[in-house]
Parts: sequence; structure tokens; C-alpha cells
Amino acid sequence: MDNIITSLGLMSGTSLDGIDASIINSDGKSHLEVKENHFYQYKSDFRQKLRDYIKNINSIEDIENSTTEYKKLEKEVTLLHSDTAKKIISSQTIEIDLVGFHGQTIIHKPEKKYSIQMGDPNLLSQLIQKKVIFNFRKNDIANNGEGAPLTPIYHALLSKKIFPNEPCIFLNIGGVSNITYCNNDELVARDIGPGNVLIDEYLKTTKNIDFDKNGEIASTGQINMDIINQFIEHDIYSSEDRHSYDRNEFDFNFIKGLIFEDAVATLNYFTALIISNYLNENFINCSNVILCGGGRKNKILIQNLKSLLKKNICEIDKFNYDGDFIESQAFAYLAIRSYLKKNISFPTTTKVVKPVSGGEIFKNF
Repeated sequence: MDNIITSLGLMSGTSLDGIDASIINSDGKSHLEVKENHFYQYKSDFRQKLRDYIKNINSIEDIENSTTEYKKLEKEVTLLHSDTAKKIISSQTIEIDLVGFHGQTIIHKPEKKYSIQMGDPNLLSQLIQKKVIFNFRKNDIANNGEGAPLTPIYHALLSKKIFPNEPCIFLNIGGVSNITYCNNDELVARDIGPGNVLIDEYLKTTKNIDFDKNGEIASTGQINMDIINQFIEHDIYSSEDRHSYDRNEFDFNFIKGLIFEDAVATLNYFTALIISNYLNENFINCSNVILCGGGRKNKILIQNLKSLLKKNICEIDKFNYDGDFIESQAFAYLAIRSYLKKNISFPTTTKVVKPVSGGEIFKNF
């Protein structure tokens, strides 16, 4: 390989909707060229299988006690990623040098020294005949980090292209919401609470609906401020001791008893309030907020954010980067940095004791 590496990033997030895939060219430092982005949706029955399995996993022992089911699902996840990668690779005239394979997070418990991403990198490497970079969180956790968030080093690269002379905050609203603050070489990041997860889980549990498209359901309900005020006093997501969360830590039971539309409206506002409170309290002097992730499409969530957040909010799409694919681009970039043995996480992003590199290289062909 020369100084510029072509990498394919594969990401399946906590929303469980499918596989985001991105090809980038980079030197792992300042050069970046985003070549292509693709999305491959999981079929509803497979998505439900994943959801049901994850909801029943509360410890690594639960995985050990369900090995047969885990291995079966892992093979399905890997084959779906393989099919996706093959389609993309076969359509390219350029050589793909590396594949950054995030896998599907099953449980994230850094305080207990583990984070389990489902996927078989050896099988994937064999099937697609490429070097695969996997286990991005392992080294961070081994060095007392929380293993997340890992996208900040990519956000730092983007910030130099979008706001080269100003501080900015990347707000990613996926299942969990996380932020990265970039100011020259200063990089601060953490998960700050729920993103789409409370709304999505409530909708799936009560009506078998995957998500509130554009916030249409929330727009028809009334926000119950009594519940909001009661629960916000005991905000469990504000702890400075935490940098990352597991999907199963979020519980929508505090809105039980509300009619359906009011419950969705209240969860929507509550999510926006958690995010805005954190940013207003901790980043008083930074006015630029760049939105990415699927939650940016929820119009009512963003409307609530704009009313609560005293900052200039704009979607990353405005700068010609597709906000649906920032994380898959990030894992393509992290694969390159891992291959080059460059650091991917830092004390101010994951609480790791020292800057460390991450992903492990798998070659099985």
C-alpha cells in the first residue's frame, strides 16, 4: 500500500435497522476522500431476532448460557456483512485495501471489562478475501477505557474541514446520543444519554412500529411536563464518571399510563432535554452544533432541541457529508489508523489511561 489507503467501513448500530457501508481514501491523518455510501436494510424477521436476543442479554454469562443461539446469529450477521461487502467490492474499479468491521453490539459493560460485538472476522475475511479489522474496543477497555465513543478521532478530522478555525460540537443521535467537542487539538467526547432508543423501544413494544418517522406521532401528542420535571430531578445520565452506555440501560417505564401519542411526545421532549441540558451546562462558549445520525430526521426532536439548545444547530449534510454514514466512514478511518498503529482513543474520549490504538487485523485467505 502507498500512503493513501482505501478502506470499507461496515457499521450496524444500536437501532438494528441494517448495515451502513462507506468507502473512504485516507492516510489516517489529514487526507480524506469519501468515495461511496450504501445502506442495506435488515429484513424485519432478522431484526426482530436480534432485538429479542439482545433484550435477554444482561451479562456475559447470559451469552455463555446461550452459545448455540449466539453462534447462529453471529453467522447470520457475518454472512449479511459479507454479502454487503461483496456487492460493494465487485462494483469497484479501485482496490479495497482494508475492511473495518464493527460488528453488532450485544452488550456493553466496560465497568466489568467487556464489550461484545457479534461477528466473525475470520469468516468475513475468508469470504471477501480482504484484511478485516475488528475488535476496535478491546484494547481501550484493557487499558481502563470505556470502549466508547470511538468516532471522535474521525469527528476531529471532519471539524478541520468544516470549521477549521472555530470550536464545534458533533452531536450524533443514534440509539444512544453522543457528542464530540473539537477545538484545534482539543478533543472531548462521551455518550450523554438516550437518542432514539426510548422512543423506538416504546413504539416497538406497544405498537410494533420501528420508529416515529419524521416525528409525526410525537407531533400529535401533548408533552406531560409533570412527568418530565419529576424524572429530570433524578437524571441518571448526567454522571461525569460515565462516558458510555449500553442500550439496555434505558427504560421508558416512567411514561406508563399516558395515552400513546402523549407518551411519544413526552419521550421525544425528554430526550431533547437530556441532550440540551448537558450541552448548555458544559459547553457554554461553543456555539456550533453539527447534527448527524438517524435522529436528525425526527423533525419534532430537532424542533425541541432548537427550542432548548442555545446554539447554532445545523445538519452535517449541509457540508456535503451524508449524516447517515458518519459512523461507517469513521470505522473505515479507524481501520486505517489501526492498521498503521495510530491511536484511536484518548483519555478525554473514553477515559482510557493513555492514548491507544485499537482494531485487530484478521487475514484468512
